[in-house]
Parts: sequence; C-alpha cells; structure tokens
Amino acid sequence: MRKDLLLELADFLQKLDPSRFDIRTWRRPDRKSVGFVSDEQLHSDCNTVACAVGWAATLPGWKKAGFYVGQLEVRAEDLSSAFSQPHTMSMIRWKGNPETDSYEAVRQGLDLYPRMAEVLFDYNNYADEEFTDPETVAERIREFCAASEAELQNLICSYDDQ
Repeated sequence: MRKDLLLELADFLQKLDPSRFDIRTWRRPDRKSVGFVSDEQLHSDCNTVACAVGWAATLPGWKKAGFYVGQLEVRAEDLSSAFSQPHTMSMIRWKGNPETDSYEAVRQGLDLYPRMAEVLFDYNNYADEEFTDPETVAERIREFCAASEAELQNLICSYDDQ
C-alpha cells in the first residue's frame, strides 16, 4: 500500500476549500455540469470541483507515480436515459496499466486490497454520501494508513456498502 501517496492526499484534503470538493465525480467544470477538466483548469477556475482522487492526480507524488486524469467519451449508445446527451468527462487513469481506469486504476497504482479504493473514495461508503466533505475523507485515509496489515481487511469490511 502506497501510504506515502495516501498521506500526501490526506494532507492536501485537510486544507482544501470544501466548496471545491465533490465526492461524486472525478472532476467537473462546476457542480451542475459535466465535461473534461484539465489539471490547469482545476487549479485556475474556482468553479471547478473534484473528488479526492481527481485532486490527487494534481499532486507531485501522484503524478510521479503515474496517475493522471484523461478524457472519456460517453457515446449515445452508452447512455441509459433517452434524456441524456453524449459528452466528454474526466476519468482517473494510471500509466502502470493504461487499459484500466476508475477505482481499479487507483487500486492497482496504490497497491490496495480489493474494495479498498471504493471504501476510501466512493461516496456510497460514507454516511453523509454526496455531502461528505474533504476532511472526512482525509480522516478515513489516515485511519487506514494507521491500521496494521492484520486490521485492514476488517476495516474495509466495516465501511464497505456492498
């Protein structure tokens, strides 16, 4: 487990303005729209929002480890609602395995146990769900980093919504 990267992220989240955090999305131009957001946009446009991992991809250690946010084209045939429109969105990726993305990329890149990425970063695994703030995510990251290897699996199960 890459505790160094997790703790770098926890430190960042402790200082992040909560209005720039949205646990539901890798990155968005603002809370009400979808679209790709580059690292530069995320830092320079105060309307942009991101989840913990969306912000993590801008941190030096995470960049050095090969994490980045790429574009994902959502086509009409991929949509389940007739009212939805095709669009481009941000998606977390890891250079160590460019064929994977999302939580699997995070799991592989951080060398996490199965379901641990979701437990740390998916809003469904937090009591406040989409209203979870960055400080709460930072606290959970620190809790997992402080746990012994023997305790980790039980800790994952205790938070897992599945």
